[in-house]
Amino acid sequence: MKTKLFLVLIMIAGTFTLAQNYPHVSIRDLQFLPDDSLSAGRDASLHIGDTVQVTGVVMVSPVVDPTFDRRPIMWAGARWQTYLRDTNYAAVDWAGINIIQNDTSTAAQGTLMDLLDTAQVVTITGVVAEFSQQTQINVLTNPLTPIQFIGSKPDRGQPVEVTIADLNTGTPPAANLLSGEKYEGMYVIIRNVITSDRNTTNGTFAINDGLGNQIFVHDQSGYFTKRSHQLRTFDPPIDGTTIQYIRGVIGHFTNPSRYVIRPMYPDDLLIGQSPPSISNIRRNLDLVGPNDAVTITATITDLDQGGAVTEAKVKYRVNGGDLVELPMVAGLNNLWSATIPAVNLDSALVDFYLWAKDNDGMISLNPQDTVRNKYFYLVLNRPVTIYDVQYSPFGSGFSAYNNYRVTISGVVTADTSDLQGDGNQVSRRVYMQDGVGPWRGIWIGGLAADPLQRGQIVTISGLIRESNSNTMIDSITSVVINSNNNSLPDFVTVSTADIGTLPNGTISAEQYEGVLIKYLNVTVTDENADGNPGPGGGGNSNFGEILVADNSNVNTRVELQEGNHEYHNLWVAGLDTVPGNIRVLQNSTFEELRGILFYSFGNYKLVPRKSDDFVGYVSDVNDNITFVSEYKLEQNYPNPFNPITTIQYNIPKEGFVQIKVFNILGQEVKTLVNMNQAPGNYKVIFDASSLSSGVYLYQINVNDYQMTKKMILMK
Repeated sequence: MKTKLFLVLIMIAGTFTLAQNYPHVSIRDLQFLPDDSLSAGRDASLHIGDTVQVTGVVMVSPVVDPTFDRRPIMWAGARWQTYLRDTNYAAVDWAGINIIQNDTSTAAQGTLMDLLDTAQVVTITGVVAEFSQQTQINVLTNPLTPIQFIGSKPDRGQPVEVTIADLNTGTPPAANLLSGEKYEGMYVIIRNVITSDRNTTNGTFAINDGLGNQIFVHDQSGYFTKRSHQLRTFDPPIDGTTIQYIRGVIGHFTNPSRYVIRPMYPDDLLIGQSPPSISNIRRNLDLVGPNDAVTITATITDLDQGGAVTEAKVKYRVNGGDLVELPMVAGLNNLWSATIPAVNLDSALVDFYLWAKDNDGMISLNPQDTVRNKYFYLVLNRPVTIYDVQYSPFGSGFSAYNNYRVTISGVVTADTSDLQGDGNQVSRRVYMQDGVGPWRGIWIGGLAADPLQRGQIVTISGLIRESNSNTMIDSITSVVINSNNNSLPDFVTVSTADIGTLPNGTISAEQYEGVLIKYLNVTVTDENADGNPGPGGGGNSNFGEILVADNSNVNTRVELQEGNHEYHNLWVAGLDTVPGNIRVLQNSTFEELRGILFYSFGNYKLVPRKSDDFVGYVSDVNDNITFVSEYKLEQNYPNPFNPITTIQYNIPKEGFVQIKVFNILGQEVKTLVNMNQAPGNYKVIFDASSLSSGVYLYQINVNDYQMTKKMILMK
């Protein structure tokens, strides 16, 4: 036990009475769900929103050392995180829970959360919440409530023995709620499995039981990641490696819905025998022409003591034809190579993977999934385009030019005045596009992109890479601005069903990454995609994202925080009191929602740039028809206005509603509403940013009712 235990005892003296007004609830009571809830797919705690006290054993320290190294062990952004286990180590289900402290400011550190150590027995006061289908307790910081130290155990105790089939059944994994939910947040051990799906970017990998069951190993711990929160040098095991055991806590992801295991400390993973390691796969040419033979090189080694690689091959196809095997030749420093002959076909697609065997007969492939994740390149007898760079036909989401240098041209479709980020984990972004349609847009990364402006046609030289599952051009060496004030490509009309909540790399969604798209006639089906309506905090999560659906009735996400506009879903208190701000409400509609498709935190999402990407917003103010007895068109407010005003209207009978705006000459300048609506009281937002000052008329037509009123735009 660390010396910080002594500090805890000193600092919490006299604090035990501060949290006595809250009920004490066992971990089992917080986690337990009856079979009828699980069979109906409901896995949220029955205590969501309650403030409670819970006692348990700390499974992992929130920080490495509270005095000398305050880096978090279990990464949760700026938050602190740990897991509690029931004090009865014999409990084998419903006996673990996630603990989060969202506010880690100096004022909130009186909770003593950062002083916790493994195997301490503590009582924590907090609000029960559900995030990403996982029950957690948000430590109470308002009022500030210190954690109570009760005692300690000799160690974390033995983990509960489980199999992958107890958690996830099938490949790809599907959450088996009936059998798996009882292990959420628990400390478990899985034995004698084989690895696959190695990700050398973030450090994640999957484990398999040989019966078709699979579970992913999440890289939340700094000891098991290659991301920025890593605490040691770590490389995920090679696909095909045998794992004697892996210990960790069980978590839950929503997209796709599946359980994951989260090892915490370095000794939570014991590796057995490994197949050959195939790494550093490269081709000798960035750009491949019709007369170019391509040499593929890779570092292939056997990591087992006394092991040796005996054979290696490149297996390739041209335009989906027959598979050709090329033997690889070993060189110095375990560098193997083979040369794919020139392909004299313009725009040919060459895909390949590598195969290797060691002296124990163990075989490895890279990539392991030779269907979705194959390496490939294009043979081009012309300059490379954004389309070529983005094109990813197998479903991996990776570019043929990933980690290669290219020069591409396009028109800037969003600049830093458009996409300003969420002020936290997503930064400002710049995009360009070279035509209309799929695979045509790309994110421009780095400081060199910041001065670019919408409408500029630019030629950029840089490195293509993946950033959080988005293809971007980065490490830029040259930016040439060819012209300014050019028209942007038209928006591609996409159904919400094309994007939905599809997994990363799904081609119907992936092809529009970075592209200007729009949804037509959508309804807001959930004003907060991640929790209850209203601000985040106090057990609620709100990241500024809403769910919308068109006539396909398939929900997809729209991100409101990252653009430069007035629309919001009240992710923090007070946004609705700012003059000009517009709160997006449940059951409201848009004639069009436009923006750029982005992928982050497990979801594709539309990101509108400025206010003109929101077209024809209609808020259903009151859908109780007993209050609507006559047709009515209200005077807009404010009036005069600059540049946004609200128009409210009533319809007592269902009908097709049209609301149009005309200039003083009677010329139509905008259609605000053009849809069938039920009886009710509605309001529509008119954004006149693109119009000049003057007098305008707005007119409603529905059934046999017509009314026209005047409004004044003053800029």
